[in-house]
Amino acid sequence: MDIVVRKYQEKDLEEVNKILEEAFSVTKDNFHEDNITEIVAEYKGVVCGYLMLTKILNPIKKKYYYEVDYVCVLSSYRGLGISDQLMNYAEEIVRSDKDALYLQLTCSYHRVAAHRLYERCGYIKRDSDIYRKVL
Repeated sequence: MDIVVRKYQEKDLEEVNKILEEAFSVTKDNFHEDNITEIVAEYKGVVCGYLMLTKILNPIKKKYYYEVDYVCVLSSYRGLGISDQLMNYAEEIVRSDKDALYLQLTCSYHRVAAHRLYERCGYIKRDSDIYRKVL
């Protein structure tokens, strides 16, 4: 197959920033945090997809859960199954962690195509609202 999904490398920064800029109007710097795994997808050698996975401790249950963020694919590469591959790769990482409870994510109400992706990948929409206070 022409799609390769792998962990992010520092050399991917410029291409990943193009993806993030197009999808979310943000860019990133290279960083290393033990609890964050960055994943990229390549199609025919071009980095065209990105996903960030954050491992978070639930101190009551003494187990971890994972938060999926910034799932995005360059618009010219959409429809090829790249997002599905990114989500599957992230799930494989989490399934290999014996202390993992679950994967979760949040998604803006207007990102309808993303909602379909998450449902197709087995995510269930929870009956909840998210509250945030910006400081």
